[in-house]
Amino acid sequence: MLTCKKCSSANIVKNGIVKGKQRYLCKDCGCNFRIGDERTNARVAAKKALCILLYTLAKGSYRMMGKILGVDHVQVYRWIQEYALSLPEPEVPADIEQMEFDEMWHFVGSKKTKYGLSKPLIVVAGEPWHGSQVIVILQHLDDCMQKSNT
Repeated sequence: MLTCKKCSSANIVKNGIVKGKQRYLCKDCGCNFRIGDERTNARVAAKKALCILLYTLAKGSYRMMGKILGVDHVQVYRWIQEYALSLPEPEVPADIEQMEFDEMWHFVGSKKTKYGLSKPLIVVAGEPWHGSQVIVILQHLDDCMQKSNT
């Protein structure tokens, strides 16, 4: 049985033909619709999947992904938002009572020193006690390759 796309009501009637396809009108909510969605195909699904992959792995910007794939950056944003809303709510284990997150700030254009991606970093992860995890990011000193006399 045919139902409305918006409210799932069965109270619908035919409402003309558009681009060779039968159009229907829902008597309950007033929605006009056609059967099938021709706006999506395998090529669009591949673009959508690539956008989600680039965003999650490489943190690509919406505009950059839009230029690469030939779509509007707003559409890229909608695809990623739609995917994010479809994900399940994350589960927190019952044995975790308290969590604390520290933030890492980036001051673009106002840095007083030359730290960042051009210098290698040391990342050390550890578990000081059961159920907690610590990650420390250290920078190499400028003179770390020099031999010490002491």
